[in-house]
Amino acid sequence: MEIKVQKDEDDYLEVMLVGEDVGFTNLIAEKLLESKGVEFAASAYEHPLRGNPILRIKAKSPHKELKTALKEVISSLDDFEKALKKELK
Repeated sequence: MEIKVQKDEDDYLEVMLVGEDVGFTNLIAEKLLESKGVEFAASAYEHPLRGNPILRIKAKSPHKELKTALKEVISSLDDFEKALKKELK
């Protein structure tokens, strides 16, 4: 995965995830929106034919909010993996 920062301002961050699909960025955006510190979070394609999603975050501290959301996504995936392993025994 390659990440390209499109905009990095005090209260706004926009990053492109090259080679990923919009499902991954949607998951991150959903976690971001659970935070009271996030005003806006969304993911969209730069262009439908290129397929590189862009994650947009407006928050008082977008870098901090993104790190927190990523930790929560990882935790959710770990929980999913444990539940799946238990079920597939």
